[in-house]
Amino acid sequence: MSRGLCELSIVELSALIQSKQVSPVEVTAEVVERIRERNPRLNAFVTVTAELAEEQARAAEQEILRGNYRGPLHGVPVAVKDMMYTRGVRTTAGSKILAEFVPDSDATVVARLRQAGAVLVGKTALHEFAYGITNDNPHYGPTRNPWNRERSSGGSSGGSSVAVAAGMSFAALGTDTGGSIRIPASFCGVAGLKPTFGRVSLHGILPLGYTLDHAGPLARTVEDVSLVYQAIAGFDPNDKYSADCSVGEIRLHTLFPNVSLPGRGRESVVRVGVPKDYFFDSLQPDVERLVRQAIRVLEKLGARVIPVEFPGMADLTAASRTSLLVEAAAVHRKNLETHSGDFGADVKTLLEKGREVSAAEYVDAQLTRRRFGRQFERLFERVDLLVTPTTPLTAFSVGETKVVFGEKGKEKEEDTRAAATRLLRAFNASGHPALSVCCGFDGHELPVGLQIIGRLFEEAAILQCGHAYEQATGWHKRMPPKP
Repeated sequence: MSRGLCELSIVELSALIQSKQVSPVEVTAEVVERIRERNPRLNAFVTVTAELAEEQARAAEQEILRGNYRGPLHGVPVAVKDMMYTRGVRTTAGSKILAEFVPDSDATVVARLRQAGAVLVGKTALHEFAYGITNDNPHYGPTRNPWNRERSSGGSSGGSSVAVAAGMSFAALGTDTGGSIRIPASFCGVAGLKPTFGRVSLHGILPLGYTLDHAGPLARTVEDVSLVYQAIAGFDPNDKYSADCSVGEIRLHTLFPNVSLPGRGRESVVRVGVPKDYFFDSLQPDVERLVRQAIRVLEKLGARVIPVEFPGMADLTAASRTSLLVEAAAVHRKNLETHSGDFGADVKTLLEKGREVSAAEYVDAQLTRRRFGRQFERLFERVDLLVTPTTPLTAFSVGETKVVFGEKGKEKEEDTRAAATRLLRAFNASGHPALSVCCGFDGHELPVGLQIIGRLFEEAAILQCGHAYEQATGWHKRMPPKP
């Protein structure tokens, strides 16, 4: 085999496990060894569960030998963001406050991974309480980008993306409140899915923004993301936001040129909307070039590209930011009163700012979100998908707080946090599903992300589109150098 086990996709690995050519014990041992070798330089994990993983791998091996194969995740090493409850394993949320917290139950998504037979190799690093996009954590140190260790991994699910990109896990779970799955997916060159709000249970996941939080998978291929998504998605009566609607089986057939789409009958040409403005304002040149190339690939595959206008996106982005400020402050009200000195400076500043937002401002933000929700519904009558850059920039240096866009003499400086979330927050506010896939590398050999957005509860369409794009290009096959 030309590639080591850690470089295989879940689809490739599961075929070897099912046919008993490879043992889960063997795979897990290789992954744990890779974590021991690479994690000290990348800092992707807060906690490595080597003994638990070995125990689960042995159990999976015995089940498979007895003919009790559970499916494509059985015996496959995975990781979960350290916001998610794991029974008997500490859940720090990247904080000093919860440094020794050990839950006595699993989050629903973790329980569903266990049911699928997955092997848990560890809890991944994050920005403190998931409130930030750099993963430069004052308590646990910065998470390093595997393509260049001087660059940010992105966050707040940075540890999950790095673990996947560096072959320390075949998939990982993250959370996304303002882009926290899609930013690190873009920066690290992996696939990351933010499902529709309510599609994946939040039960047992420490909250950040009650009406903005989403949980979803990251993996090296869209096909692998789809497998994990189908394992964790679905109604959960323990989650008050959970949507009671069927997920169904997702078959990643070739999406283009003619497919059956919900509400449009059979043999419909896929209509891909490309915004004329906002999403293509203030981009790094390589990002715009590669995203436009990706759009041409979709067109060559048979999509009908339709330019669309969607004025006021900055208002929706601002409404999403306001909503999060208030909701995060509400989540951490007691911690601010009792553990104020234990927060990192950046998170504490945001939480205190959230306490200053008025009730009227919060209500206005909710009205803006509702208004744009109706506008999105009308837009998706004209198109089946939207395609944009994931982030306007590639991974910036660790510790960098400002980025400059524009030509010489026309430079515009922007806060790195605002820039990284600018194209993403709107879809947390609206709840629409969004996928990031790698669409190439810039002049510094850093990945660029393509964002694909779909109608509410139509994850299948964006996964099919992302898979078709990957099959036509092959960017997802590249692995970062050994750190």
